[in-house]
Amino acid sequence: SAGSAVSSPVPEGVVFAMIERIVLLQLKEELVSPELLEEIADRSRKVLPALPGVLDVHVGLAADERTSAGWHISIVLRFASAEDIPPYAAHPDHRAYVDEFLRPKIESIEAYNFEV
Repeated sequence: SAGSAVSSPVPEGVVFAMIERIVLLQLKEELVSPELLEEIADRSRKVLPALPGVLDVHVGLAADERTSAGWHISIVLRFASAEDIPPYAAHPDHRAYVDEFLRPKIESIEAYNFEV
């Protein structure tokens, strides 16, 4: 009837969790410069939000010496579910960004996924 309560589409007891993917980049030491850091941050902010499944992107630069001794850039991406990550990772624009743009510039890359 018209006045009845609307039932939730989420089954009782199910907790909705998004996925936060944290990517850490260490640049090749001989290439580190403020210009390159900004170039990578700018390209990341341009390319990554346009990829399928990506809901949000935050790019950060190391804020202190202890951090920059290990990692120069952080990229935090939000996805609705873990199932959204493989299509994102395999997308041709993502592959070009990683393989052609990032790889020649980085010493190390780590990626971790968390439910949030």
